[in-house]
Amino acid sequence: MTFYLLISQIDQLNVIEKMLWSVAIVATLLLIILEVMSFLGLDLDNDKRPNRSRHADARTVLLFFVFFGWTSILAHLWISELPSVFLIGIPAGLFTALLPRALSVLSKKNREILHDTFELNEALKSTGEVLAFIPSGRGGTGKVHLNLRSAPYQIDAVSNGHDLPVGSPVRVVEIVEGRLLVVEPLDATSGAPPHAPPPSNGY
Repeated sequence: MTFYLLISQIDQLNVIEKMLWSVAIVATLLLIILEVMSFLGLDLDNDKRPNRSRHADARTVLLFFVFFGWTSILAHLWISELPSVFLIGIPAGLFTALLPRALSVLSKKNREILHDTFELNEALKSTGEVLAFIPSGRGGTGKVHLNLRSAPYQIDAVSNGHDLPVGSPVRVVEIVEGRLLVVEPLDATSGAPPHAPPPSNGY
C-alpha cells in the first residue's frame, strides 16, 4: 500500500491507524505555528524576554509526536504488527525530541570549560566586538566578544567613555577587580584624529 493509497482510503483505517495520522498531522501543524511565532517574535510578552524554557519544552513535546507519528506511519507501510511499529516510532520520537536538548547541554558545558580555563589577564590590550549595548562612563555593564581563540563567547564589560552600540569594535584597556573588562572604541587608540578638518583654501 503506497502513501497515496493510505490517504485515499483513510476511512478504511482502524482506530489506532487513524490516531497515528491525527497525531502526526496535528503535531506537525502546531510545530510549524510555534516556529513561525518564534521567528516573528510573537512569543514576547509586553517587551519582556521570551520564556525560552516554556518554548523549548513545547518544541520538545511536539518534536516527539511529529517524529513518532510519521515514523510509525512509514514503518506501518512495511510492518503490519502495530506493537512492532510502536517499537520503531517511540524511540525515533524520543531521539529527535531529546537531541536538541543534548546538544544544548553539551554546548553549554563546553562554554563553561572554556570560560574556566580562560584568564582575563590575557584579554588586556586585545580587541573585540560589542555583543550587548554598553552605557557610557561605566554606567552599566554590557557584553563583548574578544578576538582570542581561548576567550569565552561573551564577557562582561563597561565603557571607558561614550556609549558603545552593538557591533562596535573595541579594545580592552583595563581589568577591574579581575573580573570586569574596561573597553574603549578601537578608533580611539589609532592615534589619528577621527574627524580631521579639511584644509583651508584661504578664503
